[in-house]
Amino acid sequence: MRVDQALKTKVRQGKHADGLRVLLVLAACLAGSCTSPQAVATFADNAQKALGQGPELFRDLQASCVRRHQDAQPIVAVYLPPAASAPGQADVPAVCHAFGPQGDALIQASGVLTAYIKAIQQLAAFNTSSVSSQSESAAENAATAAQLNTVQIDSIGKLTGFVAQAFTAHYQRRHLVEYLRQADSSVSSVTQGFQDIVGKDYESLLAEERRALGFRYQQAGDVSDRATILLLNRAYIADLQELDRRKAAADAYVQALGLIREGHHQLALNAGHLGSKQLSLAVASYDTKLQALLPQLQKGL
Repeated sequence: MRVDQALKTKVRQGKHADGLRVLLVLAACLAGSCTSPQAVATFADNAQKALGQGPELFRDLQASCVRRHQDAQPIVAVYLPPAASAPGQADVPAVCHAFGPQGDALIQASGVLTAYIKAIQQLAAFNTSSVSSQSESAAENAATAAQLNTVQIDSIGKLTGFVAQAFTAHYQRRHLVEYLRQADSSVSSVTQGFQDIVGKDYESLLAEERRALGFRYQQAGDVSDRATILLLNRAYIADLQELDRRKAAADAYVQALGLIREGHHQLALNAGHLGSKQLSLAVASYDTKLQALLPQLQKGL
């Protein structure tokens, strides 16, 4: 009987010890120490590389508009002195003027999202963030000029505030889970705004450019000389390939923004309670897909 009683006592003590260990682990996770820094750092690094290709697309908004209008102009010999209104001149058509400031503003606004992702990467990899940020008012002004909607403008301001707070308050890795959760809705809103501009506005410009290009070659191709037709075919194919590269880069960027939004949401949901291996598995598909998109983004423009 005494042996049985002693055994039962040890079992109870073991259960109490196990329960205490579980509570300690949960408490540690709530404090942020269960965050898997490698999974977060890897995802953020891939996201930064993808976002880094956005400025070239934004700059091409105006350039695409200019190319479209040049294609609508009469064909002239390039070796002749250009007239005041000849294609290829430095002047930008009036209808294309607005795209220049919008592109610059988009570059500035996208820099806010990139700065936030970089801060996440640094917190995860180095336990501190050295990323500074522009003022919230400057960021919101840029988002307004970029023609984002009011929710997205507010989200840009919030992301700027998060980056500034992480820098000035000397955030460390233990703040990472809270940081991810607080910023998640803003990341979702901003990535959607950039997706809409590139996937709709920019790709619409490329489609108009393609139609103008086709019409231009149809006019030039009304000849019977086979050598001329051969040269026109080669030039037309080369121009189409250039447009296809831009279109593929735009498509890849839109996909990358969606992956960044979804992957960030997974981190915000799970970084506080999943272990390193489980969290890595949760975002592995996003990392793989972002890495696969990078070559297309990098060769597109």
